Amino acid sequence: MKKKLISILLAGTLLASVLAGCGSGSGSGSVSSENDTSQTADTQQTTDESDKAPAQDAGSTGNVIEIRASWWGDTTRNEKYNEIIDRFEAENPDIKVVRESGSWNDYWDKLATQVAGGNAPDFISMHVQYVADYAGRGVLADLQPYIDSGILDTGKMEEGILDGCKYDGTMCLIPMGVTFTNMIVNQTLLEKYGVEVPTYTTDYSWDDLMKMGEQLKAAADAAGETAYIVSDMSPTFTMFRYMARQSGGDLYTSEGKLGFEQSVAEEWLAYWAEMRDKGLIPDAASSTEDAAAALEQKLFTQGAIGYACTPANQLYQFQEQMPDFQLTLARNPIGNSGGRGEYAEGAHFSINSSSSDEKKEAAAKLMNFWVNSESAMEIFQTDQGVPANSDMADYVKGLVDENQAKVIDYVVATMPVAYEASYAPVGATEVQAAFEDAANAVQFGQMTPQEGAKQFYEQAKSILGE
Repeated sequence: MKKKLISILLAGTLLASVLAGCGSGSGSGSVSSENDTSQTADTQQTTDESDKAPAQDAGSTGNVIEIRASWWGDTTRNEKYNEIIDRFEAENPDIKVVRESGSWNDYWDKLATQVAGGNAPDFISMHVQYVADYAGRGVLADLQPYIDSGILDTGKMEEGILDGCKYDGTMCLIPMGVTFTNMIVNQTLLEKYGVEVPTYTTDYSWDDLMKMGEQLKAAADAAGETAYIVSDMSPTFTMFRYMARQSGGDLYTSEGKLGFEQSVAEEWLAYWAEMRDKGLIPDAASSTEDAAAALEQKLFTQGAIGYACTPANQLYQFQEQMPDFQLTLARNPIGNSGGRGEYAEGAHFSINSSSSDEKKEAAAKLMNFWVNSESAMEIFQTDQGVPANSDMADYVKGLVDENQAKVIDYVVATMPVAYEASYAPVGATEVQAAFEDAANAVQFGQMTPQEGAKQFYEQAKSILGE
């Protein structure tokens, strides 16, 4: 098993909660999905660009610093990233970047081997699901000195986003791009039945969502039609996390324990049971079938559901399948008591703490160029999310199509309300499976919400060694 291999290589268990991978590049102007694992055979081999050493010029000291940079992705992403680095080298002739890439799975296997052998790259692409394992073992360097010195500029990034780049108080990440799990809204459907369409900044509670569902159902019933306010999200662990955070906790604590009470899980399962009983969401069998359906066959895509939970960057995929409907984006519901749950998701850049001071500084310069320059953003655009730098987000918005511009507007509007999230500990994959099992049992009436919450909570505590 991969988890056992990484456990040996890292002298501890490397988190194996791969949420289906972090997206491959999908062409100019597209936001790569955190759930996209498609890769090509071209990315199975390391990309070594050592034949592209920059020529010396008047601006060079003659002492070229060589650093290694690594990332995961497909052929399109490799082409983009190599071009970005080519531009960086042209502006920094004293720095030579050797490039290493691989598919999602191969990338993490190789990185674990490199770290264990003391041979990790200097400039490391990092994903939030692995941060606890690498930062917790001191692999990721503190970036604050480079921010303080002005080498790395974070002045145009929201404080809440930067807070999420810290592990145990240490700034060890800079976001490649920012995305959120949120709601895609069928504006056409809601307007047809007289339900108010939310704006990007509209706050509405879970109770409000239920009331909207009742309004939509009454209007649809009166017309002799069937429509649902939202898909059944009860087994969706990512969405449950919002309720956990709105209750003042999170899925996990910084110590890797459960960060919420059993009552929160019970409240979540009871909410969806009531939505189901009232006919505001599809029945259990239909929801299970819908969850496994291809994009074009989903009930939302067919125009039967008003809200669907998905990463913001998938808007264009749904819109392509739904030419007769106008789609928009909305935040997830807030807690009934007003609590928020937004947190940034996606990929980041980091620096190897074992690299020499000279190589770390060169890597920080590459990082700064990548996230803060129009020269890099002209190519990168929204490959791994919306730029965290607000000026760069505005710049990229002028380069992309209408649907991607909507994503940028939504993410920029949501960044200010996001706040720090805990990192997943070892065992998170098993905890998620236990949650899904309990939610599915409640869906089909095999357990009450109270019984399902109790079973999940006890299993989760056991998995995490509580």
